[in-house]
Amino acid sequence: MPQDRFGAFDVGADSDADDDIDLTSLKEAFELPDSLPPIRLPSIAELAAQARKAPLAGQLAALAAWVGASGRPVDEAGDLSPADAAAGAAAADVEEDDFAYLWEYAIAADWLSYDDADEDRVLPAEAAEAWTDDTDEDVCFAWFVTLGAVLNETLEVAGPARAYAPAAGEDDDYDDDDDDEADGEPDDGEGEPALDFLGLPLALAILLFTSRAEGVPRAELTEVFWADAAVDMTAAQAAVAREEWLAAYGDPVELLLGKLAELAAITEDGGTVRLTPLALADLRDRLIEEGVDIPLLPPTAAELTGEELLAMAQGVSEEEFYAESAAWAAARGADPAARELLDLGAHGDPGDRLLAVAAVTRIGAAAAPAWRDSLEVPPMSGYAKITLAALENGGPDRPARLEPSPADVAWMATDLLALACDDEYPDPDELVVSFNEAVPAGGEAALFDAMSRGVHPDAVAVLNHVGKYHPDKRVAKAARTAAHKAASRV
Repeated sequence: MPQDRFGAFDVGADSDADDDIDLTSLKEAFELPDSLPPIRLPSIAELAAQARKAPLAGQLAALAAWVGASGRPVDEAGDLSPADAAAGAAAADVEEDDFAYLWEYAIAADWLSYDDADEDRVLPAEAAEAWTDDTDEDVCFAWFVTLGAVLNETLEVAGPARAYAPAAGEDDDYDDDDDDEADGEPDDGEGEPALDFLGLPLALAILLFTSRAEGVPRAELTEVFWADAAVDMTAAQAAVAREEWLAAYGDPVELLLGKLAELAAITEDGGTVRLTPLALADLRDRLIEEGVDIPLLPPTAAELTGEELLAMAQGVSEEEFYAESAAWAAARGADPAARELLDLGAHGDPGDRLLAVAAVTRIGAAAAPAWRDSLEVPPMSGYAKITLAALENGGPDRPARLEPSPADVAWMATDLLALACDDEYPDPDELVVSFNEAVPAGGEAALFDAMSRGVHPDAVAVLNHVGKYHPDKRVAKAARTAAHKAASRV
């Protein structure tokens, strides 16, 4: 199998030196964490079967077959004659307007290459040979390098990768560096704010990978794209530049997503875009090479450890997690599964704890013995009391022995609020929603006092966060006061 499977991801590698994007470390370029949630992927045979069905890959294979072993002549610019381009488009079954994209993908992904002995001729190359060999590994290789080409080349073919906003009183037509050089004139965009698309297709792919559990709405992808493209512009400049680029070249996000769909790299359902397993597999390998740990889950729920089950929750939808946890519990047996999860919850962070509680709650009455044994485990006692009260009494009227203590309530509230506390990207609205779920109306003073007296390791951080970001000044002040008391006690 060919080894250079990620060569096509070198965004900017063929650009002028000033235009190159340093993506030697995707982890640094996209500010990725050291690790991302684990992922389950199909076998190489299943991935290859999906790749073989991708229309764009089939078109590239047809183009390479049309070029043939004897090759086709090209001009000094490396392009086919108009007649050959029309014939190549017909052979690949694409519209002539789309052939420019197919041709660039073929060259960039090494489906075709220029003859070393005769540079005026193009021949089938490594990706075409891999596709023809038809082993699962080689088919996947050809597909993977094609994904890189689609991400790199699509917007380059559509229009200038950098489009400069015209200065006041100047012509509104966009100019790129190549045009200026051809005209023998200096770059009239130098020093002016510019739309910059270099690297953005890969950035959208990374966003889709890290958001694979819920997907990303198409509208959100579009706004992220334009915001990143116009980062050096004022809002007014960005609006004008966007409209002019759209009028001249069309919608870049719609074009890119369309090409990715033709490659079977994305699916779209109800306006939400997700990567296919093929694209997930490719990007996972790329990110691992760049130093991001993304564990690969075993093929079935029965083979998961409890830690893997909880860790996978961030990478799947809520429905998928509950289905997985049900299958995992069925394979282990209700009582052992409940005990393992509750133990993980007792020793884990608030996210792990709430996931474990949710999964064990769904086991139902069979988990009651495990819940009873958790009554004396401080991190779990409040959850155990509430769950057992519902199981034993069938309603909210709890027996006295199953009434959560103030310390229990404070611990559970801290767990819930901890999930809404993000100092890097604070969202007051999310904080208010979580606060209203965790805190009885009018009971914040008593709860904050209990939190300040408790032993939850996140209590001080949570109180400080609420004190800083809660929009209700009275609530925020009470939280700050409690945080000061808690810090003093510590």
